[in-house]
Amino acid sequence: MTTAHDQSFGIVPFSKASGRWEVFLIQHQKARYWGFPKGHPEPGETAQQTALRELKEETNLDLLRFIRDEPFTEQYTFTLEGKKIFKTVSYFAAEVGGSIKLQKKEILSGMWIALPEAIEKATHQESKDILLQVEKILPTL
Repeated sequence: MTTAHDQSFGIVPFSKASGRWEVFLIQHQKARYWGFPKGHPEPGETAQQTALRELKEETNLDLLRFIRDEPFTEQYTFTLEGKKIFKTVSYFAAEVGGSIKLQKKEILSGMWIALPEAIEKATHQESKDILLQVEKILPTL
């Protein structure tokens, strides 16, 4: 079986509400898992430009500021149509604002949720691990 490599970029969207950090999780339409907005780069886009475009397209949220310049990265392998895919996703943690308007074609649902509950709600362990990493730096902000 051949292995293909795939790379995406996304945002872990945060907002401070009533003195505590919340994260906006989305439920992806196809696989129904809870995670973060992400997608593939268009020609000429940087990683951050891709992540911000995907955030806007999937949630209508806007960047207020990046929480950290360096992305958090997850890697995993899956099989699609008989082909093994090695996937890398780089997520930028960011404080966001604006009104939610979900992209119905790709996003089934979305919710603002307190960080500890978001860690439980995220479907994949890789997403939970990213939230745990971000949680370590949020108190300093």
